[in-house]
Amino acid sequence: MCRFSTRCKTRIVDFFSDLEPPDDAHRGPEPQRVRWRGDPDDTVGVPVALSPLLVHTDQAAVIVSGFFAYPTGFAFSLVAISRLNPAPSPIGFLRPGMGGRNDSTGGELRFGIGFADGSRAMSRWNSIPSANTSVRTLLPRGGGGGGRKWSQEFWCEPLPPAGPMAFVFEWRDFGVPQTSIEVDAAAVLDAASHAAPLWPDDVDLPEDPNFPARGSGAQWNSRTYGGMRS
Repeated sequence: MCRFSTRCKTRIVDFFSDLEPPDDAHRGPEPQRVRWRGDPDDTVGVPVALSPLLVHTDQAAVIVSGFFAYPTGFAFSLVAISRLNPAPSPIGFLRPGMGGRNDSTGGELRFGIGFADGSRAMSRWNSIPSANTSVRTLLPRGGGGGGRKWSQEFWCEPLPPAGPMAFVFEWRDFGVPQTSIEVDAAAVLDAASHAAPLWPDDVDLPEDPNFPARGSGAQWNSRTYGGMRS
């Protein structure tokens, strides 16, 4: 270290001049490429032509917007807002006991999606399949907030069947009764058909044996999607 009481020496020769790129013989093996999944990790999502969905009362509001479609599912954001600050009841999607929260009132925000084939996916509980389909995933992918506002991103998989798709809300702590808003799944399906892989060469790679298989009859939930079998 150069102290104020001593004189620092300046070298003319570049300190890093001896560092050269390694020869091919000394390069490590190329990291394994992952097969194209068609989800937000390796795909350019396409915006869905859906207007924001709004449910509100004198006490609170819930807004669903920012839809993006992919070959295997779709993503969107949900924002919950209390009119009062601070909010009279906890806002968010944590289950009792998670994150140190044990103050469940039984009236927390509930949110789910119903599909034309009779299947349902819910943000707080296990998804319910129809007789002819696999379990659907409604997976939180990131969110946060505090005070009077909470934002949450969701990933829903697989793509919805053609027909109506119902977004259902209930937030009894804030006077929001069970409310359903229907949209046409065609908007999601049309956008998904235009989604493209970031690395087209990876589309035909063999399936990663350590990743849960995707296909008809596969049981998907928030654990399997993250790479861990339930």
